[in-house]
Amino acid sequence: MKYKLTPFNITSLILILIAIYHAIFPGQYGFGLLGLYYLLPIALFGIFIDFIAQRTLRKYSKIFLLEMGVLVLILSSFAWQKRTKTYIIPDQRDFEFVVTIYDVEVAEKFPKNPVVWAYEREVATHGFLLNANSLDADLPETKIFTVSGVSLQDSNPQGLCFAQVHAASIEVGSKSYAYQAWKIGENGSAVYSSDDINALEVKMKEYLKTEL
Repeated sequence: MKYKLTPFNITSLILILIAIYHAIFPGQYGFGLLGLYYLLPIALFGIFIDFIAQRTLRKYSKIFLLEMGVLVLILSSFAWQKRTKTYIIPDQRDFEFVVTIYDVEVAEKFPKNPVVWAYEREVATHGFLLNANSLDADLPETKIFTVSGVSLQDSNPQGLCFAQVHAASIEVGSKSYAYQAWKIGENGSAVYSSDDINALEVKMKEYLKTEL
């Protein structure tokens, strides 16, 4: 059997080279060494599967199409999990949390439809956003920027950052509303307590009562 180049073994070779590079240059904190534990096993598994495929299927076109289809499926699944919503917060603000409250029928739907890969919303001075969609229907990733363009997911001179608070729900009247909150931090730290969350939920209920 003549071993041929295929999508799997080419991809595996690239992963091996990346793992070797990061092993030689692991970075300041040595995180590059993680490539040996994650990328290398994946690459070796890919080569093994490709070897079995070339031994059993024989026909190159069938192997190529099958492996390319699997790679496209994997990459599409990864990209689907990286769909991102972006929140724009004021440069000067009085709130410590950005909060999206879901299942609010009088609000707009974000995303507008299931195939949207990204959307952007500006956060008002109170920090609350309403969404007619359910929490599960929202995009999984979140980015936050200030109006002036400061990225809270990257290092910045102000030390602005954010941390995602676990999702929960509140009850207003006889209905339950899911919410997701993000704590805005300064000096590289976004710390909050259960008392902060309790106080936030009180503010959420008061805000919802004025909007419903």
